Amino acid sequence: MTRRTTLALTFLTLTLAACGRPSSAPAVTDPQTGTVSVGSSHGDHALAAPGPDRSRLPARAALGPATVRNAARLSTQALPANAQPDVVALKVLILSSGPGDYGLEAARALLAGSGIPFDVLDASRAPLDMAALVAPDGSGRYQGVILTDSALIMDAGDGTYPSALNSAEWDTLFEYERTFRVRQLALYGAPGSVPEDYGLRYVAGAETDTTSLKLNAAGRTVFSDLKGAAIPVSYSYTYPSALQSVPGVSTQVLATDPAGRVLAATSTSADGRERLILTSAQNPYLTHSQLLGRGLAQWLTRGVHLGEHRRFLQVDIDDVFLEGDHLTSDLTFTTPFRMSGSDLLNVRAQQDRVRSNYPAAPDFRYAMMFNGGGANTAVPTLCTDSPWLTRDLLSSVARCLNTQFDWVNHTLDHQRMDVMPLSTATTQIQQNLSVGAKLGLRMSRASLVTGEHSGLGFMDPTDDGTRNDDGTAGPKQDLGLGRSNPNLLSAAVSSGVTYLASDHSVASQWDAQCPTCGVPHPLNPGVFLLPRWPNSVAYHVTTPAEATAFYNSLYAPGGLFPYWDRNLTYAEFLDRESDQALTHILNGTPFPHFMHQPNLRQYAGGKSLATDWVRAALDKYSTYSTLPLNTLRWDDLGRYVQRHTAETKAREAGTLSGRWDRRTNTVRLSSSAGTVPVTLTGASAGAPYGTDRTAQFDLSGTLDVSVTPR
Repeated sequence: MTRRTTLALTFLTLTLAACGRPSSAPAVTDPQTGTVSVGSSHGDHALAAPGPDRSRLPARAALGPATVRNAARLSTQALPANAQPDVVALKVLILSSGPGDYGLEAARALLAGSGIPFDVLDASRAPLDMAALVAPDGSGRYQGVILTDSALIMDAGDGTYPSALNSAEWDTLFEYERTFRVRQLALYGAPGSVPEDYGLRYVAGAETDTTSLKLNAAGRTVFSDLKGAAIPVSYSYTYPSALQSVPGVSTQVLATDPAGRVLAATSTSADGRERLILTSAQNPYLTHSQLLGRGLAQWLTRGVHLGEHRRFLQVDIDDVFLEGDHLTSDLTFTTPFRMSGSDLLNVRAQQDRVRSNYPAAPDFRYAMMFNGGGANTAVPTLCTDSPWLTRDLLSSVARCLNTQFDWVNHTLDHQRMDVMPLSTATTQIQQNLSVGAKLGLRMSRASLVTGEHSGLGFMDPTDDGTRNDDGTAGPKQDLGLGRSNPNLLSAAVSSGVTYLASDHSVASQWDAQCPTCGVPHPLNPGVFLLPRWPNSVAYHVTTPAEATAFYNSLYAPGGLFPYWDRNLTYAEFLDRESDQALTHILNGTPFPHFMHQPNLRQYAGGKSLATDWVRAALDKYSTYSTLPLNTLRWDDLGRYVQRHTAETKAREAGTLSGRWDRRTNTVRLSSSAGTVPVTLTGASAGAPYGTDRTAQFDLSGTLDVSVTPR
């Protein structure tokens, strides 16, 4: 067997972070990161690699034959006399085999995706005794246990693969699970009889790193949002297995490969413990891990846990009412493009068709990030394509469709706000709101997107604020949020803005420790940042030919940064893009993806690049899942993410907790640090979402809530 290696699959995006008119500024490459900045009159556009780093995709990540060291049972590992086996904390224990444990990141991501608090115990360094599992009052510290692999093996480097737990520690764990009726999830295993038997044996010679997983009826009960489509299992070492009759062990197959061999199963041990094992390695960036994650979390917790798993589809369109660069399919710039009133009417029709064609997206709507300096407020309202009746059909149609989209302030003129006086920043924000009001737009007034996400410290350090309508003299650098423009922040707050868009491709503008959280601005507590995802639909293209020509000029053979072995077709381009979108959706990140107004051009009947992207993402998502996708207006999204962030930080700090008494099916929620928001999945009176019920509370002190376990 080979030494275990980390399964790392990093999906990188083509980042087109701004918009503007043509520029002859050269491309500048950062030799440390490989990130490329392409100049434009409105700023630079960071371009990252178009796909996974192939050097980080190991062909094999195999498990060695596990051995368990013998140890005499210690009296201190016996159950305490005051044990309360019906009472457990709403928290999960992750058991890790130590440094290099490839399953740890996957376990963390699985729980974080549902907001479930957890502890990690490095079994190679810390002992597992009953004190680690049972609280002083006799209640259980954990409602579920995750093993990063079924035997917690370590590579000793001498051809042996000892378990990180000795026999006494395994016995202690099993005794806790049996007594407190705690389920155990093994994220990966080569099924055998060590340290315990699941009633499966891996089929020698069938090992693979590419297969597919298909759920049976029992599997669809566990993974309640998934359909019957085969799920790809790629870049993941897998041990297809067969059932093995074992006295006292009852095994239920959940999923199989194309040959009918077992890839997932639940199993009840001879002493009554409930276990679930997967025979493929997991990684938070792999499709099968993302699709299975929600169901695994629900099974492990019996559907009762702090936090929730919720999915989103938010799409922003920047620069509405302005002209923007237009790159043709022969890679030359032509007359600047401004979407027409006819385009906007068609976008409304496209949006309606998305809602009707995709049950998973019943509330989908675009957010229109508008720049009122390009609008005309002295025009009539028109709901038809009649340009001869108005001086600006786009403004007239916007009046008609004032409630059909979420209209969001993008400043009056899209000026760069890195170095801008307070008075100018205030004018740019407030006058744009005034234009929106004159047009009758239904606006998210508490939200703001600055041009190029400027004013947040990602800037040209030599910028002196004298050329805010032009491109920067030098490339932008991430100087951190501490270099944000305080005038912008003050102007935003005084204008009623709370939620400010940031750029997810800039490291300082999102929280790597909490991928689903927003960021309270460190310089102004009245401003809360919502990161936005870039994508590979370039800001200056309007047709499939233009989109693929630009993309291939970068990443096809002969391009600036060749990656693919051929020019991609538009269908291949959308397939890759929908993979990226699917990753973000399944991870539960509530952040918008952003594109630009040229991407809404009706290039053919009822078609635009932006809606092609949306439909490709929904086609892929709907192939696998029925869980509805949320689309919120920006002000509502901001409130949701702000609340979610406060709750997550309180759980991580240990000031927010839950304790489940299974005799009465009551959860006692507790806050020890003032009033905090709390979400409880499994609440009997909660609002339905998919097959779950969730309830939200503003908690100070304690609150008892009735729950209904699955």
